[in-house]
Amino acid sequence: GRNWEGFSPDPVLTGIAMAETIKGTQDAGVVACAKHFIGNEQEHFRQGPESAGFGFTISDAASSNIDDITMHELYLWPFADAI
Repeated sequence: GRNWEGFSPDPVLTGIAMAETIKGTQDAGVVACAKHFIGNEQEHFRQGPESAGFGFTISDAASSNIDDITMHELYLWPFADAI
């Protein structure tokens, strides 16, 4: 997945770190962008053909079905701080 690209599994700490990183980058005159937005955790084998040759039998693409509370409390928090 893409979790290794985040600062922390804690959404509050990630939000603080993301906001400070973006502020520091932009203070240096560089444009910063918060990437890999909401629900992008499944990087490998998201689609069936990608799994061919790896011993996986995935026939459909992966879907992240995230309820509203989880979306706001876990996934959106860091990006809200970044903005």
